[in-house]
Amino acid sequence: MAASPSAKDENLSNKELKYGLALAFTAAFLFSTKPIIIKWLYSLGMSAIPLMGLRMLIALPIYLVIGIYLWRKMETKPDGLTLLRAAAVGLLGYYMASLLDLSGLEYVSAQLERLMLYAYPSMVVILGAIFFGAKVGRSVIPALVLTYAGLGVMYGHDLEIAPPGTSDADITKGTLLILGSALSFSLFILFSKRGIAELGSLFFTCISMGSATLATLIHYGIAEGATLPAMDATRWVGTLVLAILVTVVPSFMVSGAIKRIGPARASVSGTIGPVLTTIMAIIFLGEPFGWAAVLGMSLVMLGVSRLK
Repeated sequence: MAASPSAKDENLSNKELKYGLALAFTAAFLFSTKPIIIKWLYSLGMSAIPLMGLRMLIALPIYLVIGIYLWRKMETKPDGLTLLRAAAVGLLGYYMASLLDLSGLEYVSAQLERLMLYAYPSMVVILGAIFFGAKVGRSVIPALVLTYAGLGVMYGHDLEIAPPGTSDADITKGTLLILGSALSFSLFILFSKRGIAELGSLFFTCISMGSATLATLIHYGIAEGATLPAMDATRWVGTLVLAILVTVVPSFMVSGAIKRIGPARASVSGTIGPVLTTIMAIIFLGEPFGWAAVLGMSLVMLGVSRLK
């Protein structure tokens, strides 16, 4: 006997839910490998600006192709001001945040970097109240206290496990750079809402990534000149993985997950990020791990979960 329409709808819904969650969790896993790959490439002699320039240059053609395809499908083309706003917002999220993040990773552990970026919702709450008049309930205050107490514990943990040749000032510098990255990304989240509503998430991503790539290449040209950094096969493989599997692929997976299951369910997958990064940092980078790290990570994750 044929299934009723309601049964078909329920089956389709369950299938979409499973597929959407699979996309979200896979994206979270890929994103969590980013600091591991970057720290590994740094150990091979690469530095922040050349790595960022190559990463963006490799990813750009993919975003261009997808952006052109989406542009041709549009019945009503967006005006120049709308595109310019999206490009400007992209400088916050994909240029400034990436630059500060990669620079900070030269000094701090992958564990601290991941937790600080994971805590960006706390900044979104604060900045939303400052710039957009968003109401902040009393329940948010304990969550903020938990989040930043946890980051303080992780900062102390990094000071204790700093490798030889890394001073307390280096750890502090790296921490401030990552904090700036989280702040920049939080501003990006707040200001991107309008652009996503006007352009759609995929086309907005293409425009904002394009502007960020242009800014990155200008920065690279000023800092390094018009020559590629010294590269061997291992560095090329690592950079390609960083650009494609850790940048392009998960960015579209997140868009697909949000489309199928909504932003609230998709965001749940992010909770596994700090845990995965910590496990990989211990296994592949040999970073020390102790009770201070457990406490710091637990506090941050508890605080952020209360914010969500």
